[in-house]
Amino acid sequence: MPGDLLEIYHRLLAHFGPRHWWPAKTPFEVVVGAILTQAVAWRNVEKAIARLEAAGLLTPEALYRCPTEELGEKIRTTLYYRQKSKKIKAFLAYLFQN
Repeated sequence: MPGDLLEIYHRLLAHFGPRHWWPAKTPFEVVVGAILTQAVAWRNVEKAIARLEAAGLLTPEALYRCPTEELGEKIRTTLYYRQKSKKIKAFLAYLFQN
């Protein structure tokens, strides 16, 4: 089954090409947005991403150094911002340690 799904994906990609539908400036912003958008309206995610960008925190290095509590405050416009800040930090820890 996984091989079949991968084959379907590759056929669709070959036929249609990349969709570039996610509204982000960088691949890292896509990852952060994907975490933030869980159970929340996109307009609130946009606010949180704008706050991170304004604070110079929208890079892996900057967010990795940012304290979890400060990150939570920056993404407060999203639901479950405390949990999401921990998830972002866990992703970054994995990214930098592997």
